[in-house]
Amino acid sequence: MDKNRWLYLVGALMYVDLTALVILGLLLKFVIPTGARALGSPPAFLGLSRHGWADIHGTLGILFVGLTVVHLVLNWNWVVQSSKRYFQDKWAKALLVLSGVWVPVLFVGWIASRP
Repeated sequence: MDKNRWLYLVGALMYVDLTALVILGLLLKFVIPTGARALGSPPAFLGLSRHGWADIHGTLGILFVGLTVVHLVLNWNWVVQSSKRYFQDKWAKALLVLSGVWVPVLFVGWIASRP
């Protein structure tokens, strides 16, 4: 398969995966009760418990990260060329900084989300 077909396939899979992640996230947040069973609420949705749906949600999240890496690899020349255009001589340093910024952001988000 040529590069454009791979880009189309990866983009389509990312769209389907992200859509499923959003739907499952909303399902987990608003449809399936947390903790003790809420009065009148079903203990499961479509035959799966909250934990079952959360496992699927987590697996889809890992798949999305993998698809994102493949997407970046397929578009790496565009990333480098755009970095050169926007940052001129300091493009490599800017790309390194932009690549490393997500680590502290994830760490702060993880710390903030802990009970």
